[in-house]
Amino acid sequence: MNKLYTYFMYFLEYLKHKDILSIIASVNYLLFKKSLRTDRIIKSSIGTFFCRRNTNDFQFANYHYEWGVKKFILKRAKEFTFYIDGGAGIGDYSILLSKFNIRCIAFEPILLTFEVLQLNLQLNNLDPKLALPVGLGNENKLVRFSFNPVNTGASHLDRENNPENILVEMRTFDSLLPELNINMEEHILFKLDVEGMELEAMQGASGFIRSYPHLMIIFEEKHSVKATIISFLNELATFEYGTVDEYNMYAKKIINNPLI
Repeated sequence: MNKLYTYFMYFLEYLKHKDILSIIASVNYLLFKKSLRTDRIIKSSIGTFFCRRNTNDFQFANYHYEWGVKKFILKRAKEFTFYIDGGAGIGDYSILLSKFNIRCIAFEPILLTFEVLQLNLQLNNLDPKLALPVGLGNENKLVRFSFNPVNTGASHLDRENNPENILVEMRTFDSLLPELNINMEEHILFKLDVEGMELEAMQGASGFIRSYPHLMIIFEEKHSVKATIISFLNELATFEYGTVDEYNMYAKKIINNPLI
């Protein structure tokens, strides 16, 4: 029933913007895991997006995609002044939150997707320099990623280091922090959707997480070990934890732990 409701809301969003081709693409993707054979630019309630042929970019551009997460964030949008998007994909969350005058910075390690992310920022009158072509991890190094050419959001770290997979650059967030000009008084939303690397990304951001007082982290627990992440975060500060939707949870910083 939940899936039927989700598909219905997708359908209404496409219909609202007279995007019949995305309806056709949705059916093709649902039945055959294939998409349309041409690149195109579409409009949604989020903004304007370039969608690659033979991918499900059109789905990410839909306002109701990951609606549980969006609903949670939109309800609290006025609480935040800065948004960090770890695993930004085509930029849908950054484009959406920019409408609330929230400063955004986006990280996307797959270069083919990063180029689309930059183009989408430009299409929505945002600075493409808000995006960086790196993944967030616990070391500064090159790693292999398994790239899914259709469901691009499912691309992930290849822990077997298969030489046939693509090389991407990983950076710790702490090593990038001096370049990002994030004021200590910012009220920050840090979203991590990094296909099982959530803990590594937090480890690489431990100095940031420990130091910045106004911070909420949303992370996907589907591919990560929830208890391990909570244990790690509790070493850095006191957090309130809660459910976002069936795949994601949040950690809201309450108290800075004293440095040991």
